[in-house]
Amino acid sequence: MCVLLIPFAVFAAAFCVGALALRHIAKGLKVSQTETRFGRALHVDSPLGTIDVHPEGKLDPRLAVIPLYPGAMPENAKAAESVTELHYGSRILQEISASYWTSDNVKQVWKFYRQMLPDWSRNLADARGKELIRDEKDCVLLIRITSQRDRTVIETSVKPRGYPNLFERGMPLENRVLPAVEQ
Repeated sequence: MCVLLIPFAVFAAAFCVGALALRHIAKGLKVSQTETRFGRALHVDSPLGTIDVHPEGKLDPRLAVIPLYPGAMPENAKAAESVTELHYGSRILQEISASYWTSDNVKQVWKFYRQMLPDWSRNLADARGKELIRDEKDCVLLIRITSQRDRTVIETSVKPRGYPNLFERGMPLENRVLPAVEQ
């Protein structure tokens, strides 16, 4: 009978350790928001590192070369893009993205991008929407197309080299993160 209780005891102990670790992280969590000319900026400070999300008024040149679906409107009328940075130790993991929407259906939008970008690879996992990916020298360009309520959302982004496998154990660090950028 006692042997049957061992798995439950192990699970309970692991659950308690995990809950205590999350409590420690949550206690050290500090969130601040500031309003900028282009929208709201967010800063999250935790014991593990920091996350900064801030809107930018000008589109990154790497995003500017991605064709825009005809008639698509920006999700944020004030900002051209959003920059998200995860600071972990001495490294920065950065993503730059711009989102647009259209009332056209996903199939029409997908067909447009497949015709415009036939050499881009398709991500076969559709869990996050339909994705086209192109590896560049210093980054990965991504187009994600999703259906949200009554609209189709088109997200274009610059991801770190190694996306979507950023945290795989076998991948060298220099392939997972961008070096810290001086501001």
